[in-house]
Amino acid sequence: MSLLEIRNLKKDYNGFKALKGVNFQVNAGEIVALLGKNGAGKTTLLNSIAGNIFPTGGDIIYKGDTLLKENSRLNEFGILIEPTFIPYMNAHDNLDILVKTTGVKIADKKIDELLKAVGLESKTNEKTKAFSFGMKQRLGLAQALLNDPEFLILDEPFVGLDPIGKNIFKHILLEKAHKEKVGILFSSHDLEDVEEICDRVVLIDNGEKKFDGVMEYSKKYVVKCDGFLNKEEFKGSGIKVDDNNVWIDHIEDLKSTFDKLENLNINVLDLEIERKSLYDLFEDG
Repeated sequence: MSLLEIRNLKKDYNGFKALKGVNFQVNAGEIVALLGKNGAGKTTLLNSIAGNIFPTGGDIIYKGDTLLKENSRLNEFGILIEPTFIPYMNAHDNLDILVKTTGVKIADKKIDELLKAVGLESKTNEKTKAFSFGMKQRLGLAQALLNDPEFLILDEPFVGLDPIGKNIFKHILLEKAHKEKVGILFSSHDLEDVEEICDRVVLIDNGEKKFDGVMEYSKKYVVKCDGFLNKEEFKGSGIKVDDNNVWIDHIEDLKSTFDKLENLNINVLDLEIERKSLYDLFEDG
């Protein structure tokens, strides 16, 4: 059974349809990346799950219960969406006051452990008004992990992070998902980071889901020639021919293709490799 299920979720703003009946689910221990261009509806969807906005229609089911009611199970969530902090307080005290105001029960050393985990142990006593955007992102992740959440919602978590910060985030997310079976849904424009850690991709465009699945990455080899290619010469070989180009799916077929072209007295001008990846999915969306 899925941990979180989005059912026909809709959101209208004065006639503008930000979400148009979106459906998908996230399982325990799964990292799902939410992709889409600016204005596609990603943040609206995440804010709906987080309880920051109320959808126009549909439902959000968590562990079999709807989140669209009072006293929902959002206390089991960790949320990183535009984190804000009290600027004249230091990093430790910002987390401590959140613990006290929300009533979360944690061990005394938990805050220090989280600050160390996100790489802010040396900034514990520094006021957050002096923090860079990336440092606030790190503190925001620590904030989201305070209650040992069973589900994480992260909006553009890699923005503003240096390579070290990104690696810290990736390590924490992978450990939470794979060791603690936390469900994770995050939006991002950093496609290389998405490819590295996500189990599944959900693509949204203009408020609608366009793709939901595991990405398969593939290569095609394009041999460019100096003469017109007769398709009949390659019939039955499983190799596609288009005017002056030979399209090959498997690298093992390259040598036999070169040998055939040599026998046909056709010269090879160039060899290109086309990769199908998340970039293609993102651009198509």
